[in-house]
Amino acid sequence: MSDFSENVDKLNIRGIIISSVMTAFGLVVALSWKDAINALVGRIIPSGSANSLLGQFITAAAVTLLVVALATTVLRINRRLEKQWEKVSDQIDRVTDLFDRD
Repeated sequence: MSDFSENVDKLNIRGIIISSVMTAFGLVVALSWKDAINALVGRIIPSGSANSLLGQFITAAAVTLLVVALATTVLRINRRLEKQWEKVSDQIDRVTDLFDRD
């Protein structure tokens, strides 16, 4: 392998991107859905408000479930990409071997 390929493999760029995407999902979910989920919980539990302790726990559980679903989807996509990358890498190695023969 060339030096560039070895350096790219060491960086694990895909891992860095996946981590960034997961962090972004968590932040977006927490910020975007917080008020909507609080309002929904306020309607489900009419005796208390969305700011009650029970409402906060229900909101936290709902946000957690949503983030877990998104994270699972991203990890499945990453697994598929890794398999495809291995196939492409093997094919590139075969072609490179054909040209390396003297």
